[in-house]
Amino acid sequence: MNEFEIQTVLNNSLIQQALYMFAFLFSTWFAGRCAVVTQEKGNANMLSKVVISAFALSSIYYVNWQICWIDLHIKNYGHSLAALKASGAELTARAEAAIEFTGGSLEVPTLTLIPQNPIAIVFVISITLILLSGIWMSNSDKN
Repeated sequence: MNEFEIQTVLNNSLIQQALYMFAFLFSTWFAGRCAVVTQEKGNANMLSKVVISAFALSSIYYVNWQICWIDLHIKNYGHSLAALKASGAELTARAEAAIEFTGGSLEVPTLTLIPQNPIAIVFVISITLILLSGIWMSNSDKN
């Protein structure tokens, strides 16, 4: 592979992940809407709270999963460029900067379920807290 092909693989991977991320963020939004509608009608029954919580948590899991996949694609990009450089190929300054930015090395990146970016962790935790508090916190105006 040359530098252009590696960049193309990254772009195609990110397009795919963006489509999945959009779908799972939509399902997360839908879970939030379900929680709001349930709470607006007064005290929701336990079954609806459990079902909406399960749906919300599964949506959040898949949002987290997509964040981890995006991180893996970017790390693979840096790894592929580092491997290309190690093979003796001449790289552009842009590719050299990408290796440095992504922390590219000859060690093959692996997929984890915990995002490596602290802001992504805060994002996932905040979505979780927003949804679960919307589902389980009582609405004091309706009591």
